Amino acid sequence: MARSKELTPTLRARICELYAINWGYKRIHKRYPWIPLSTIRYTIIKERERQDSISKPRKGRPKKLTKADKDRIIQVIHENPRVTQEDLLTEVDHKVKYASIRRLLNAENIRKWRCSWRPYLEEIYAVKRL
Repeated sequence: MARSKELTPTLRARICELYAINWGYKRIHKRYPWIPLSTIRYTIIKERERQDSISKPRKGRPKKLTKADKDRIIQVIHENPRVTQEDLLTEVDHKVKYASIRRLLNAENIRKWRCSWRPYLEEIYAVKRL
């Protein structure tokens, strides 16, 4: 069976409020029949760990780049498509390696973007090309 959606903070607060005025699990379940009894019980038990009925962050390592950093990288590339890798890394204070930036760009459908330094064409060779 698939996981159901998370309860909203207001609904969680309402369930705990009803429990606080001595409503039992089954009586709360009769009031909200679409919420399983085990979910009601779990919500009341876990309420002590939550602050203001807001969900705790998920397990795992937090992201190094914030949403603002990601937006800044994309903005810099849109403003100047010829920006170099080193400039992008300095834009985010070298918090991540270039592979992470490339992964971000792939996720944003900016694929095969790479600006490398190219030597300028000298006068002699420019004349020869004509």
